[in-house]
Amino acid sequence: VWDSIDLGSKSKPENRASQHETAPTEIIVKLVIDKKRNQVLFVECDNEFVDVLLSFLTLPMGTIIRIGDNNKKSGIGCMDELYKSVEAMNPKCFWTKACKNMLLEPRSAYGLELSNLAVKINDGIDYAKFYTCSKTPCLNYESLGFVSFLKNSVCACGKTMDNKLRMRYGNGGSKCNNGYWSFISSRKRFIVSDDLRVLPASISNALLLTQGLVDNSSVEHRNIHVGLQEILQLLHHSLLSKTPLTDAFIPKLADQNMDIILLPKEYYSSLHSPWQPYQYSSSHHQGMMMNVKLWFSKSTKRVICIEAEEDFVDFLFSFLTIPLGSVLKLLKEKNSLLGSIDNLYKSVQESSDISPKCKEMLLSPKVERMFGCESLLLLEVNEERLKLMNPKCPGMTEKGGGFVRSQGCFLITDNLVVELLSPASGLGRLEIPFTDLEEMPIAVGKAEALAIFKAAMTTRNVLSQVFSSMVMNKNKLNNLYLNDY
Repeated sequence: VWDSIDLGSKSKPENRASQHETAPTEIIVKLVIDKKRNQVLFVECDNEFVDVLLSFLTLPMGTIIRIGDNNKKSGIGCMDELYKSVEAMNPKCFWTKACKNMLLEPRSAYGLELSNLAVKINDGIDYAKFYTCSKTPCLNYESLGFVSFLKNSVCACGKTMDNKLRMRYGNGGSKCNNGYWSFISSRKRFIVSDDLRVLPASISNALLLTQGLVDNSSVEHRNIHVGLQEILQLLHHSLLSKTPLTDAFIPKLADQNMDIILLPKEYYSSLHSPWQPYQYSSSHHQGMMMNVKLWFSKSTKRVICIEAEEDFVDFLFSFLTIPLGSVLKLLKEKNSLLGSIDNLYKSVQESSDISPKCKEMLLSPKVERMFGCESLLLLEVNEERLKLMNPKCPGMTEKGGGFVRSQGCFLITDNLVVELLSPASGLGRLEIPFTDLEEMPIAVGKAEALAIFKAAMTTRNVLSQVFSSMVMNKNKLNNLYLNDY
């Protein structure tokens, strides 16, 4: 429920400071370090630090790529390539100018709630700012009015939306004694392990995290100030490392020039685990399907690329709008292979200090309104009574719509580089004799879409991971398909 709407005057400069501008920029935490191994055993902290950690789960993947530590690659599957594909794509390939920006700077559905954390992850978006047109009926529509995220959008009445609104949101979180917003119902002390398990502060939990130590002779306590830069480092390491606190707070000389941390062996072994092709049945073909053309090598059966239309590209690009918590939910694996972030997710599941509403926000975060995609939507989109204009469809309030305009076909490589298909450059990318090429039409439904999504988050060769088994068993699959009809 929206508490208030304030209409900013065009003639006066705005004096109101946003909530995050008044918040401190640092948190003090206590590191407990094993000096012999130069490793963080755990961090002792208040709500503020835990809240910032938990807020990682609400961030859209596109935001995580964009605000990564010192512009390093995120190292998350093929997400860097997907993001760069949007950056490089001609704006004419998108329905509106806003479409490209929505993918490169996706909004969190919970940005207003999280703007008052002790350290706010600055994604460059003012979540309190909206726009409306100047017509009174539009301002009063259903008591809330037509509004837009973006200035100069087209209102339902056809007028330009250039009047600024500032909004304050009533949320399901709580206010700690210090006044900052919190997922946690009351002020408490916590300890956070090196692999991001969040536990109540107690002697028994501290002993659990110091197993292997005989006494305190090798233990050092160190108070440190954690600001935005340290939080961004921690976000980066949490998705790649099994020791993110050590990597963020005790950087090793050998790692200082590394863009990507080496992942555990199971990550690389997963690249070679065969994906089992779906057994085609009549029920499998019900619902929305995307038709693509798979190109592979006849001699090696290696998947080379996919030729697809805008619906499939919309589907791939929509990965950038999905929040991290929902990525983990969709992966549905005991070990997502995304660093230590699974432990943070499990800590929320097991916590009795987080309200059901906040748990839903963290474990199943929704895509922001109007940022969803019609092509095989994998997630629920956030809903509000507020009448938002759809930046993808000028003058419309209906949700949905695609990002990419029909421009012919697109070429998608094995590691999800997406570009408008040019026969000349497309042939140059194939890098195998043309006589060795073979095409295979494929219908991509929700099950295949989920397999592509999982591979995109965890591997560097998405198409091969998902479709190689299908290519190897082409004749068998064709027979199964024919038998269904």
